[in-house]
Amino acid sequence: MTPTESTSTAGYPEPLVQVFAEFARLGREAWLIGPRARDLANGQSILEAGSFDLTVDAPLAAIESSFSRLFGVEPQDGKEDRPKLLTFKVPRPGGTGTWTFNVGPFRNYLPPLRSLRGQNLSGIILDLATREVTVQAFAYDGEGSLIDPFGGTLDLVDKLVRPVFPVDTIFRESASWLLKIARYVARYGFDAAREVRVAADRDAANILDVPRDIWRKELDKILCGAHPGRGLQFLADSRVLSFVLPEVQAMIAFTDGGNGQHKDIWAHTKQVVTNADATVVVRWAALCHDIGKVWTKQVFRDEKIHFFRHEDMSALLFEAIAQRFGMSDEEATRIHYIIKNHSRINLYRDDWTDSAVRRLIREVGDALDDLIAFSRADLTSKRAERVEMVRALLADLQIRVMEAREQDAQIQPLPKGLGNQIMTRYGIPAGPEIGRLRDILLAAVQNGTLEPNQEAEVYLRYLARVIPEPGSGDDD
Repeated sequence: MTPTESTSTAGYPEPLVQVFAEFARLGREAWLIGPRARDLANGQSILEAGSFDLTVDAPLAAIESSFSRLFGVEPQDGKEDRPKLLTFKVPRPGGTGTWTFNVGPFRNYLPPLRSLRGQNLSGIILDLATREVTVQAFAYDGEGSLIDPFGGTLDLVDKLVRPVFPVDTIFRESASWLLKIARYVARYGFDAAREVRVAADRDAANILDVPRDIWRKELDKILCGAHPGRGLQFLADSRVLSFVLPEVQAMIAFTDGGNGQHKDIWAHTKQVVTNADATVVVRWAALCHDIGKVWTKQVFRDEKIHFFRHEDMSALLFEAIAQRFGMSDEEATRIHYIIKNHSRINLYRDDWTDSAVRRLIREVGDALDDLIAFSRADLTSKRAERVEMVRALLADLQIRVMEAREQDAQIQPLPKGLGNQIMTRYGIPAGPEIGRLRDILLAAVQNGTLEPNQEAEVYLRYLARVIPEPGSGDDD
């Protein structure tokens, strides 16, 4: 059967109408949940929507056969973390794209909380109870009728995060919910309900009973949410941050007595995290890049404040954080490097030579893209002219880096092993001096003085000619 573009009286696009009708024919309940249900609750049309989430009182095999019969489509490759969810791509008429359907059977499990014992939940009510927070725990049927057993539509209007489960006991029975609430605050940008905040503050110390791998998993989700600053602020207000990241919590109390001598580092940190690309590495670096300022602040006689070597101190403090959260060596190394070198890209100016850009690429290596991404996020000045200038510099640097990489991918102008031969010929140890001499040779190739891809001896003789004593650094 081919879907058309007509709609139902419930305001559903035709393929969704057909899906509801098919499951009704089979005597199976089907309910619209997720983003499209929230759109309807907010009074928005879903006629132009491209994706739909449904929960159905049917096994996976029945769901798969129904979509095959309706639209002749098979499910896409499943996600490892969601094995009981099928995703179907349904072609639009005229080959103008697809609709995406994410469909799963009714959920029939609840967390083993004492407060839930004796509750005889079943069917769609049980399914919705597994959706964790009320703004995810309502649904619409094929006629557009709402089922909302936990008051989720009211919380959606009020922009509040509230667990489906009893607030008074949730953080005592399952302390990981202290982080889960922050994750949902970061996802939706809503405030936690007042009673949730009160209970979280009361039970914050229970987070110490939660395994560290859960700390890590939830913090990653908080940081990579659409509103990470709000999730972090919930952790700070509820005192959870004091237990899991005291190094970050210290920034909040770090003030200058209110005399405006330096910016609000906590507000700056939240803004940088929000600005950053939503990747675990860059956002962790953004969170921790200024934690060393608490320990490196100096006030000079002219009342100027400096944070000399705060990058190094921040990197040092991060080492303990990486161990505490069980980060892999590879990931911790990348984050550590960004923190320690996060000011380096700020040295770039548009009068740098191509050799200087290549030297940056060579010295920074694979961390260059991370550093540029961080520098873009770290731009929080309120001075519009400075923001525009720095953005232009970063864009210029990115273009020059891309061009240099493309050129170097096409041709390697110097032979392999030349650096080792320079060290052997002139007795120079490995280090920056070798890079300086290579830059001289690269410049000579670029301006046409030397031909590329010659024998090593050609370049060694050139160095001997233009620099009487290579390694002396006196090439003026």
